Amino acid sequence: MNPEISIILPCQNEEEALPFCLEKIQKVIQENNLSAEIIVSDSSTDKSPEIAKSYGVILVKHNKNGYGVAYQEGIAHAKGQYIFMADADNTYDFSKIPEFINELKNGYDFVLGDRLSGKIEYKAMPWLNRYIGTPILSLILRIFFGAEIKDSQSGMRALNKESLEKLNLRTTGMEFASEMIIKAIKNNLKIKEIPVNYYKRKGISKLKPFPDGWKHLRFMFSMLEIK
Repeated sequence: MNPEISIILPCQNEEEALPFCLEKIQKVIQENNLSAEIIVSDSSTDKSPEIAKSYGVILVKHNKNGYGVAYQEGIAHAKGQYIFMADADNTYDFSKIPEFINELKNGYDFVLGDRLSGKIEYKAMPWLNRYIGTPILSLILRIFFGAEIKDSQSGMRALNKESLEKLNLRTTGMEFASEMIIKAIKNNLKIKEIPVNYYKRKGISKLKPFPDGWKHLRFMFSMLEIK
């Protein structure tokens, strides 16, 4: 039988954080008796692939750069009815997985973690991202697309597979996060945010605030043109 839940982790050189993530997820699966598979979508040059194999999870090795690409590759191998997504840098609280899935079972199509309404550990989120980048991008989504969302850049999300397939997601970089929200709105998906805590990452961050922020803005403007 196919698993009910597919948990997808995009991974690029996360050998320091990945073991912690996989141990926490496997503990949550066991303690909550979840029917779930874990998929590591990998483009690493470090020991991350070997670590994933040692934990017995599904390794999708594609060696392609891009946040969106990593999810696209992982989703292509997902067998679950529900798709849960989170970064592999140990910043998210995986004990929230059952809550995300329960909201989907209660009728929501798309559930996002709201870091700004949860507890953010000291130095977990750069000042520029917390007080300028994320609020501004979220504000633009609210004004131009009617998205009642506070934290549009959260990397912790869940959708049912049927809704995900409707979105026809195409972007390959960080703008994948905005594409998902905009297309969810255009497809009238029922969306809910829930507070999540956010912790300081393990390993080196790959975020590039200005280039990544521009990618989001450019994509939003392109979607306005075809609105």
